[in-house]
Amino acid sequence: MEISFAGKGGSGKTTISATVARMLARHGHAVRAIDADSNPNLAIALGIPAQQAIELQVLPKEIARRDTDAEGKRVTVLLQEPHDLFEHYGVDAPDGVRLLIGSRVAHAGTG
Repeated sequence: MEISFAGKGGSGKTTISATVARMLARHGHAVRAIDADSNPNLAIALGIPAQQAIELQVLPKEIARRDTDAEGKRVTVLLQEPHDLFEHYGVDAPDGVRLLIGSRVAHAGTG
């Protein structure tokens, strides 16, 4: 099963995502979460201490490339399997959730 949460800023996506992820994990499901927000806070919502969350590794850009599909549309192609990305770059959060940080604003003007 795959679940994603999207919506306006401030609508509670991170809180809902963390709650659903932790509840599913507590009920024995293998849960992998990806924080794709440029200002990632899912780690903290999952129970990772703030100082540790700040230091989490972000997925490097080299894991994907931009390409053009048969219809001429721009697509992003992963160069590694998702399982391998979680294995190599993921971090264990409380309740058995495995987390990836997709991006982070490094400094002003980069978001």
